[in-house]
Amino acid sequence: MNTKPWIFIAPHLDDVALSCGGLVWDLARSGQSVSVWTLVAGLPTDEDYSPFAQQIHRVWGVAGYEAFRVRREEDRAACAVLGAEVRHFDWLDAIYRRDPNSGEPIVNNDDELFNDPPEPSLVDEITAALQAELPAAAHLVFPMGLGGHIDHQAVVQSGARIGAVEYYYADYPYILRTFDNPEFRKGHWKSIPHHLDQEALEIWCEAVLCHASQLSTFWRDEAETRLALRNYLAGGGGRLMKRSIAGEKGD
Repeated sequence: MNTKPWIFIAPHLDDVALSCGGLVWDLARSGQSVSVWTLVAGLPTDEDYSPFAQQIHRVWGVAGYEAFRVRREEDRAACAVLGAEVRHFDWLDAIYRRDPNSGEPIVNNDDELFNDPPEPSLVDEITAALQAELPAAAHLVFPMGLGGHIDHQAVVQSGARIGAVEYYYADYPYILRTFDNPEFRKGHWKSIPHHLDQEALEIWCEAVLCHASQLSTFWRDEAETRLALRNYLAGGGGRLMKRSIAGEKGD
């Protein structure tokens, strides 16, 4: 048995369950040690929420500190379903972060959330923490950063600095917006074949459904959630990705 642990790095508390929950469970089922480290999982204590944060709270149905307390519990439940260990870090979600000089929110709308670059200081902090905390030998799995979410970009940039990332997962459901991504067209990524059976799909669905506060962001109800994951798996989703040789050369 491969004794190197698997560490899946997640920007947010639902990213690994959504993107590759069936794979995580299948690795754990085979006797592998699997952990999910979620970086942007801090509990916000400042209740001076921006209008954009308040808008997102209305979608979630819960706000601020309580929202992330609930989300952490949802993540623990999801990872228990998947057979993975859990670690939560304390960086704040982008909707709560403010510019240290102006005091203004980092993001104020969806366009900024999915297009603005992350703060260099955040990337520095995440990189330093992971370099200090990651074991010397582990299979590291990072998000690809599809969709451009500012928090996902920060994690991807940190992974590039660490330089020991072996595998990646496609950010689901953001990948649905980016199937025509030039990185795919140029062959910079290749999928690692991995058979995921019906049981893996069912467990994957159960893990995603644990994130109840987040589902309305993507789907109308449980049935639509299950159908979406079934279709994604059937289309080849939920597996590991690896940079191709062309991608590694920057072609």
